[in-house]
Amino acid sequence: MARSGVLYVHVAQAAARLVAEGHNPTIDNIRVALGGTGSKSTIAPLLKRWKAAHPGTLAQAELGLPAELVLALKGVYEKVQAESAAQCEQAAQAHQAEITVLQEQLQQAFVEHRALLSVQEQQTQALAAATTRSQGLADTVQRQEIVLAGLGSEKLGLEQRLADRAAEVASLTQQLQQARVQFEHYQVSAAQQRTDERQAAEHHRHRLEHELAELQQRLLAQQTRLGELQGQEQRLVQDHDHLQGTLLTTQATLAQSQIAHEHVLLQFTDLNQAHQAMENRYAQGEQRLAETRTNLAVSERERSLLAERLTQTETQLTELATAKQLLLQDNAVLFSQLAELRTKQPNLPSAS
Repeated sequence: MARSGVLYVHVAQAAARLVAEGHNPTIDNIRVALGGTGSKSTIAPLLKRWKAAHPGTLAQAELGLPAELVLALKGVYEKVQAESAAQCEQAAQAHQAEITVLQEQLQQAFVEHRALLSVQEQQTQALAAATTRSQGLADTVQRQEIVLAGLGSEKLGLEQRLADRAAEVASLTQQLQQARVQFEHYQVSAAQQRTDERQAAEHHRHRLEHELAELQQRLLAQQTRLGELQGQEQRLVQDHDHLQGTLLTTQATLAQSQIAHEHVLLQFTDLNQAHQAMENRYAQGEQRLAETRTNLAVSERERSLLAERLTQTETQLTELATAKQLLLQDNAVLFSQLAELRTKQPNLPSAS
């Protein structure tokens, strides 16, 4: 008759006894050890509780290997996996830090490049303004030269007119002298004729004197105008000299601007080279990242191989445990057969 009330202590004692005998503490074996007492639904949770409290003993019983070896293998696997994950994390952090530094340096280079482009644009605008101003000054100088040439031509014309007026005055003076000679010559003539001629001569003389006075006034006005033109000519010469000096200064400023522009171009070339170097470093960083990823893949592959080897080891251990169980069962069958033979034939020699 089956005993009632199977307790945890009964299951624990039966499981410990089975393990000590080298058997796997299964539900059926526990039930057999308890003399066929207890249902499987009662024994199962109690056996599960005992297995949770004795993992090392359970591993030794199931695999036929020491629990320390199984735990050591699991520890090695977990350590390798943890080291691989740590190396991957460190490599990723180092690469991310290097990428951040390279991005900051590249951003700084872009900022400096934009600043230099702004300076170059300002220098170009200043150069264009100086060129425009120089062109304006050159046009002004050309216009002043044209005005000066016109004034010179006008001066020559006035001098020619003045010479013509002087020749006319000399001719009139000569005519006056001739008239006086004729007057004195005809003075011996008749009185009425002399009087008429004298009156005519006086009238002609007054007219000539009046014309001479007008010519003298015109000559004075022409001389005044000539003085003004000479003063204007001197001022134009001074303006021309001033414009010439301004033009030289502008040309010097333009040369300095060109030198500054060439310096900016050199700086821009240096920045382009620095940018190229940064791109090369970035490419090297990408290559290092690829190598790190390759190493990571290799580590992952090694981890997979270790996991596969561990799985194979566990499978082999399971197979060994199964084979051991089969051998134990065969051994039990052989012992049972031997006992039956001894029962049937008592004269058989006993196994040593």
